[in-house]
Amino acid sequence: MLKTHNALQESYAERELARLHLLRGVSEASKQKESQTAIARDAGISQPEVHRILRKISDFPKMLERTPREVILLWVTGRISHDELMGELLSWPYTFSVDAEPANPLGQYSSGTWEQVTEAMLRGLLGEEDYRRLVERVRPDTAA
Repeated sequence: MLKTHNALQESYAERELARLHLLRGVSEASKQKESQTAIARDAGISQPEVHRILRKISDFPKMLERTPREVILLWVTGRISHDELMGELLSWPYTFSVDAEPANPLGQYSSGTWEQVTEAMLRGLLGEEDYRRLVERVRPDTAA
């Protein structure tokens, strides 16, 4: 598959990967008992920003996990091959949106990992042909 991402898409992907790298780095430094001041100095950010990051990670620890979105961003930036991209995405155990409050007609939906793939396709980060292959893989068995 020929990559056809433009410079702005690649810049977006690099920025998002850098953000993930920062979050993981701050988390790891904190686990190693580094002070927030030392983490801030090494990361080139303020100590209050380190505190905000650690609080966010504490509230949402899953944000440090690898996701389909990250895999797609790695491909957009050329860090993994198309074969690696598709291999990982085709074997991903996807989750789907669910109603967070079924009894509340105005309730919110909690998104699943499949929405990350759909968003990437809509942003032009993932081609329609790849998206169709993934849809075929994850389509629920309706024959049962």
